[in-house]
Amino acid sequence: MIVLDPGHFYVLERLDGTPDQNPVKLLFVKRFGDKYPKNELPIYSGTTSQEVLRALHDRACYLHNQIPCWETRISIPLLGAVIWLYERRAARRHGRQAPSYHQAIFGMTCGICGHVGCAGLCRKGH
Repeated sequence: MIVLDPGHFYVLERLDGTPDQNPVKLLFVKRFGDKYPKNELPIYSGTTSQEVLRALHDRACYLHNQIPCWETRISIPLLGAVIWLYERRAARRHGRQAPSYHQAIFGMTCGICGHVGCAGLCRKGH
């Protein structure tokens, strides 16, 4: 992994590819303002940690169905717990009720704030 912008922009190792393929990039949303201390310009669109964790949760479920093992079986609820904790934190920061464990993992996310449970009540810039 190469860190291009700490906390926001990463290049991940690609396996089974050819040298001419584009690198695998992971870009987290970067916003600027009072609610985002220590973020410096430039800002850019991207994903959230929760969305990446949801992908990892889904992949763990897939892998466990493919070749079951205790390590993967245990990792699935642990990944879910991390998603739930991040969504609880977001709900608290935005003055909303915290989502359930199931909602945090499988609920619809908002196209503006990226979190579950806002029901479209968020404002741009949250």
